[in-house]
Amino acid sequence: MAKKNRKDKVASTEVLRRFRAGGKQATVDLFVYGTLMNDRYVEMLLHRKVHSTKAKLHHYICITTSWSFPFIVKNQAAVTKGRILKNITKDELKILDNFEDEGNMYYRRQVIARITKNHRQRCQTYIGDISVLNDQINPEIKFEDRYNLYVEKRIDSIIKEMPTDRPNLNRRVLHELMGSAVDNIIQSHFDGNYICNYIMIQALKDAKPPSLAETLKNEELRPYAGNYMRLVCQHIVLNQFVEKVRHEHPESLRVSQQYFQHGLAILIGFLYYNRHKAKITQHFAEMKVDKIVEGRGYRDYAGIAIDIADAIYDSREMEELIAYVHKNWHSSPTPLGSELEFSNLGSKAINCQPGDDVVYDSFQWFWDFDLLHRTWRLGGYIDSHRQMSIGQKRHRGFLEYAFGRYNILGDLSRPLFDCPWGMSLLINEAVKFLDIPPHSLHISMELTGEHRHITDTQHKESDLACLLMLGGDLRPDKSGKMREQRIYNNELDTNFLKSIHFSDRKYHFSKPDQDLDEASDVMEYKFMRLHKEEFDYESIIYALKGYQLHTHVRPINIKALSGKIELPEHIFLREWGTNPRSIATNEIESFISKVEQGLIEEHNGKIKNTHLNTILKKIHSTLITQNNRL
Repeated sequence: MAKKNRKDKVASTEVLRRFRAGGKQATVDLFVYGTLMNDRYVEMLLHRKVHSTKAKLHHYICITTSWSFPFIVKNQAAVTKGRILKNITKDELKILDNFEDEGNMYYRRQVIARITKNHRQRCQTYIGDISVLNDQINPEIKFEDRYNLYVEKRIDSIIKEMPTDRPNLNRRVLHELMGSAVDNIIQSHFDGNYICNYIMIQALKDAKPPSLAETLKNEELRPYAGNYMRLVCQHIVLNQFVEKVRHEHPESLRVSQQYFQHGLAILIGFLYYNRHKAKITQHFAEMKVDKIVEGRGYRDYAGIAIDIADAIYDSREMEELIAYVHKNWHSSPTPLGSELEFSNLGSKAINCQPGDDVVYDSFQWFWDFDLLHRTWRLGGYIDSHRQMSIGQKRHRGFLEYAFGRYNILGDLSRPLFDCPWGMSLLINEAVKFLDIPPHSLHISMELTGEHRHITDTQHKESDLACLLMLGGDLRPDKSGKMREQRIYNNELDTNFLKSIHFSDRKYHFSKPDQDLDEASDVMEYKFMRLHKEEFDYESIIYALKGYQLHTHVRPINIKALSGKIELPEHIFLREWGTNPRSIATNEIESFISKVEQGLIEEHNGKIKNTHLNTILKKIHSTLITQNNRL
């Protein structure tokens, strides 16, 4: 028996040798039985439709477990059902070998399959190495993860061939410095847009980091350079944590294609970073990442940051954080997004003078230090609250995280996730991470379904007062007079008519070629204060959802009504913000009732009463407390 197996192996190897040595037209038929039985997957890999026929492979058993892909091994009494992919070329076979990790997890061997009872066909197939599969395959890994790794391997092979002035440069540094370029290539493949090697090379070259030596020739930015490099390193460490957890726990962080693929990983990354923030800060000080060190380039700083991330990272601790998030997660039918603004100057950021912000010069040099590519997962950019011209890069304003916006220049975005608790946690963790005073918060909700249309219904004044008591900034001014600070200080007057921009209806695009009717219909509330201290944003998110979904009220922006520049809501908001006053208890009860009805409608009447009651009690308690202050 052993001699026969050796003969089979020699014969099989000889067939493969002849095929590999053949001309350009040489093809092979391939028996498949697992992932590659899916036509869509084969087309994604080979970029063509492959003719196939049903077949059976006798004397092999197909094993499918919870810990690996399907694989076949010898078993004289078994039969494996599959199909034969016809006329696979040499180049295509290399792609499939790469995908299946041939020579490691699987071995490609010659077999004889049966198409019918009397029709047999010689072909090849992938036979699994049980010991390797058991050791190396991540539990419950799916095609998406395998395909992601396959494309990443292609990108890495290109990166290795790219010329560099430092041959021994850590490839992980290059991968990090290319920012969103790698992710965009992978996403394009998933969207069915095959990118050839030439275009991939150009995209990766265009993402090269700046020359720090050239950047520092600008005398105006030099006083801020050390602070910017520290901010760069801070985001690189965070990115490394996100990359590690995404690759080690893909199934635990999986979201549907509707959502931004990095959303959950960002949340876990923030939690991990903030848990170790003191230690990371100590490493930064020891390595002088907040200083411009003679002879140290941008890539050197990136390498230092990656080394720090590696020194801090612990897989078991990351698993604990994943378990904590999963335990408290509560999905809802409404996809969510958020935008956070930060500034050392507060509301003065958009009209400041050079040097007013002694730390970052109000982010005038954001682009010069390539922070767009460091913060791409977070939707990082600079918001000056004014229309910017095409190609204009330098301007002062707020540092903004637009969570879910993965392509700032193309204005492409997806909702982050659908859990208000998770969104609240993410917002608080982002504030802890940045060390820059928080300023304002926008919450957006995607409106879909029959209960979620927007009308021209006017807001009740008491409802607006409730929203401001929940998410506004009610504090005494210098004279001791209670004000709603954002309205009183004209922080919401962000349009050319100086009209309060309280909420807005937007259309979000997730792909560059989408038409308006394919865009997501989104309502965004813009009035909230972003707090430095831990804050319960979960309650305000639930309140906004329930209120909007039940009332279908209009956005409060610059829309004119009957020839007037402002809506009646604008007039009330400005008056109440200047002189906040309490409202009647029955008006609070009316608002709570609308929120409750909206949340019930959101879930089509199938919401758990215990969870709903807990949320409503929190909202009610906050409103009563704030109302009593007034």
